[in-house]
Amino acid sequence: MTADVLVVGAGLLGTSLALALRPEQDVLLHDAAPTTLAAALARGAGRAWDGTERVRLCVVAVPPRSTAAVLLQVQALGVASTYTHVSSVQSGVQAEVEAGSGDATAVCGGHPMAGRERSGPKAAVADLFVGRPWAVCAGPATSDRARDDVTRLARTVGAAPVDLAPEEHDRLVALVSHLPQIAASALAARLVDGRTGTLPLAGPGLQDTTRLAASDPALWREVLSLNAANLAPLVQALARDLGAVGDALAAAADAAREHPATGPGAPAPDRAVTALTPVLDLLARGAAGRATVPVKRGDTATAFAHVAVSMPDEPGQLAAVLTAAGAGGVNVEDVRVEHVPGRPYGVAELAVRAAERERAEAVLRAAGWHVIGHR
Repeated sequence: MTADVLVVGAGLLGTSLALALRPEQDVLLHDAAPTTLAAALARGAGRAWDGTERVRLCVVAVPPRSTAAVLLQVQALGVASTYTHVSSVQSGVQAEVEAGSGDATAVCGGHPMAGRERSGPKAAVADLFVGRPWAVCAGPATSDRARDDVTRLARTVGAAPVDLAPEEHDRLVALVSHLPQIAASALAARLVDGRTGTLPLAGPGLQDTTRLAASDPALWREVLSLNAANLAPLVQALARDLGAVGDALAAAADAAREHPATGPGAPAPDRAVTALTPVLDLLARGAAGRATVPVKRGDTATAFAHVAVSMPDEPGQLAAVLTAAGAGGVNVEDVRVEHVPGRPYGVAELAVRAAERERAEAVLRAAGWHVIGHR
């Protein structure tokens, strides 16, 4: 063997993986598109594979429908000891590999739960996988050595390996990855309307809930079609929830028209209140579900508080806020900035441990920053 890892496919995931491995390992790259390969090499992600060099581990990072075929082609060349891939749908790839592989013991699937709305090697970042789950999807014939190689790969790039059977992986990602894509796209699609104009009232809530809608439609059509059996019931259940809410709101609106409020602060008609029961139910279930979502190192959102700091929209201001927090011994777990449309300032939300909130606020106020509360 003359190199450590061969990455086949120099898109976002492949190039990000190569960049993450490059400081300590000899990484070879290959892509069917010369311009894509050239862009990844220009990023310093590795060196071009000559088609014969052998490696310890080969990672196939191509679109899901091509994954099995490409993996089998590379395996037929005998260029690696272990073969893996990063397909977002595992069971179909596993079945194809088992049917066509000369040595299924050397193959172990994998899927890093990481990505960006942008694609291609220019969007790649070396820290893409840090702190993210990496599903290690061994098949029935996968050897312990192959599984260990993929587990080691995940840990090397800072990910947290999780052992899952391919079928179980596909069932879970349908809920935690594929359904959110559908929901975000459906919401964003409502904005394609000339009446919305420039959406002057749009704020961070709309930005957050539609972020995934910017993803590549062609790639997602492929992913969703490959996991259709797991995804279809979830989309149908979501549609039933939304349908029930739509019916409830329409009934409440009818009740309000029939029995309008008689003055300021007058209560809504009983029928309107009753009609909104499905809305309250969905909101309550949504809050309960959100509370289960891990946001950092496995902790849920309830483990953190968000300290809001107003600051001028000028160079160096965000860095100064973080410097002040650090100087006061406050560990900022995460940060986001909300810009105020048409105004020369913004709001930095600093995520800190819930127990540290009051001290964080005191530290920032003592440093002269305007703390406008917590969330």
